[in-house]
Amino acid sequence: MAENHYKLSCTLVGHKLDVRSLTVTKEGNIVSASRDKTARLWKPSGDGKTYTEAAVLKGHNNFVSSVCVLETTEKYASGVVITGSNDSNICLYTPGENEPFFTFKAHQNTVCNLRASEENGHFLSSSWDMTAKLWNINDITNPKVTLIGHTAAVWCVADLKNALTIITGSADKLVIVWTRSGTIKHKLSGHTDCIRDIVGINDDEFLTCANDATVRHWNASQGVCLGTYDGHTNYIYSISATPGAEMIVTSGEDRSVRIWHKANIKQTIYLPPQSIWSSKILPNGDIVTGASDGVLRIFSAIPERQADAQILQTFEEEVASVQLNAQQELGGLKISELPDSTALFTPGVKDGQTKMVREGSNVVVYSWSASQQQWKKIGDVMGATGGSNATSGKQLYNGIEYDYVFSVDIEEGAPPLKLPYNIGQDPWHVAQKFIHDNELSQLFLDQVANFIVKNSQSAPVMNATAQYADPFTGGSRYIPRSNIPSTEPVKTPTASSSNSSVTTNYIPRDTYLKLEQANLTVIFDKLREFNAKRDSMHQTLPDKLESVVKLAGNDGIIPGSIDVLKGLLDWTNDIVFPALDIARLAVLRKEVNDQLCNEDLMEVVRRHINGDSLQSNQMLSFRLLANMFNHEKGEKFGLEYRDEILKNLLNLPTLGNKNTQVAIATYVLNLTVALNKHDDKIGKIRVMNAILSMISRLQEPEAIFRILVGLGTLIDATVNANDRNELIEAVRQSEVALTMLRTLSEDNGAVNSQNKLASCSKQIINLLF
Repeated sequence: MAENHYKLSCTLVGHKLDVRSLTVTKEGNIVSASRDKTARLWKPSGDGKTYTEAAVLKGHNNFVSSVCVLETTEKYASGVVITGSNDSNICLYTPGENEPFFTFKAHQNTVCNLRASEENGHFLSSSWDMTAKLWNINDITNPKVTLIGHTAAVWCVADLKNALTIITGSADKLVIVWTRSGTIKHKLSGHTDCIRDIVGINDDEFLTCANDATVRHWNASQGVCLGTYDGHTNYIYSISATPGAEMIVTSGEDRSVRIWHKANIKQTIYLPPQSIWSSKILPNGDIVTGASDGVLRIFSAIPERQADAQILQTFEEEVASVQLNAQQELGGLKISELPDSTALFTPGVKDGQTKMVREGSNVVVYSWSASQQQWKKIGDVMGATGGSNATSGKQLYNGIEYDYVFSVDIEEGAPPLKLPYNIGQDPWHVAQKFIHDNELSQLFLDQVANFIVKNSQSAPVMNATAQYADPFTGGSRYIPRSNIPSTEPVKTPTASSSNSSVTTNYIPRDTYLKLEQANLTVIFDKLREFNAKRDSMHQTLPDKLESVVKLAGNDGIIPGSIDVLKGLLDWTNDIVFPALDIARLAVLRKEVNDQLCNEDLMEVVRRHINGDSLQSNQMLSFRLLANMFNHEKGEKFGLEYRDEILKNLLNLPTLGNKNTQVAIATYVLNLTVALNKHDDKIGKIRVMNAILSMISRLQEPEAIFRILVGLGTLIDATVNANDRNELIEAVRQSEVALTMLRTLSEDNGAVNSQNKLASCSKQIINLLF
């Protein structure tokens, strides 16, 4: 590596938004990809220092997130520029042309990385859809290989110099080493956060960088880590290297580009923008960077290619000014305007609420503990450093990057739901997906969409602690939750525009819904509160209570804890509801399900599913009955006591509030899945009669939807023609059911233009006629 320090050579201005990806050619050309939906080709101007914009590449309808170039190939003598986008497409361009000569859908989600292969005429892509693919440029109708093995977004892919081994890195924190044919050789762990980039340095070794602010050096054939290198103070987004890794360049969220010789940092270059998304080494040894301010910057170690003294001084002053401002501002908020520690005298509104306060020259984050009624310190905020979501200013949700990840309170005391959103997305599309993913009422569509519009205009981008107007009400009371999403939502529809029709088939359903989200901390507090009110002879030891709550999580099961839970279920009707809540979660674990689902449990359930029972206990009991189907013992239990439970259900004077209605409907839906699984004709007829009897008594749209999915599943999944016709005839004879189906199917209201009730009703009508 040259002994001279790198200094600014020139800046390339043209993009209007972040430059997210760069690639360079053997001739020294640069191609940049940007959130402004374009890529741009830059060519050396001939003076050895500056570049000119040779082409603006258009064709994508969303952010251009990745780019690579294939040099001369057999089919394309002048090479091919390849871009990938958040629109899931890949575009191919002839160098210098503005429009693609071919566009195709390559993935099911953002194409976040493209890499020219070491094998001539081939390239690699990776995506947020959790796959990577190998393509032959001569035949791109189908990928040559699809690599499936990660459990989160695959942020990067590359092959090694021998063109035999492919490497992928993912938000699941794993590096996977693959054979060229797509067989997994090694799964390598070590990084503690999302892996962002890979570079091969010889036939058998490669480097990775990650959000954990480290670089790791790996041996592919042995599957071992050869070293971990520290230096950055925040996310590292990009890594490139010369052959043999004599020179390595990294860049990231700490405003810096770092130049390494082997494992040692030789120089750190700070830039004005926060995020240095990409950095590449040019053939002449210069470095090009792309950043969040939309500007490309070239740095050179050769004095003749460096900018003049005035430009360098201006650049250095700009960097210094930004660093000073960063100490005075945080996420767009001035530290001087933050409240001091006296703000902590005011109680929080709800459990988990966060508050930033000024303590001297430091900023400290506190979280409100509803159980302890006090603010608990989370930690110090150190500008934009630290290598975490909270300190980077970047939001990752399920391994995918968003401009905003809003926390939305749906119900008092319930954990907030996450609503991810990227600038440029259709708010109504995002709202629709949020509603379906979380199984909320369709009536919330405009409310959620308008919330997105309002809060994405003025709130600081990617500010994890930004305060915004919530579209629902929130609070800190513990009440059982209503619209609890399943881990596998009832098939979520997709549409191409905000007023497209839904074509998803909701029926038949062949898997069980799970009602599993809860705030275990609040439930535990309520158990302790009720336990303390019991006389000393009947109190449960606190550690025993804690072991019971752990049954609802993923921790190991403590011996005797299931027996303790059984004892809690015998508590009196006025205080048993937190125990029922734990039970409905615990039966999702096979070990608990096997021991709990027996006659003793039925004795408990009988107390709470009759007309005289408390509504909260009734609702939680039906949630428990719905969840028990998820394992064999509970499934057998549900079928065995089917008739008794249905009889109690039909005798209820009212089906309760929306919470109870959704719980009942989920139980009935899961029962229909079980009956189809075991082809129980008599059971199907009885459940069909129950559905037809109760359907007009439901008012909650989500409950009606689940009942309809159950009804359609009974019909559609019945193979025997005679049995199927008998079920169809039963529905045809029900004027109430037919009227409801026809009314719902004809719903053309603007808010309900994508209403899953309408779609499901139409599908059932098609089965009937």
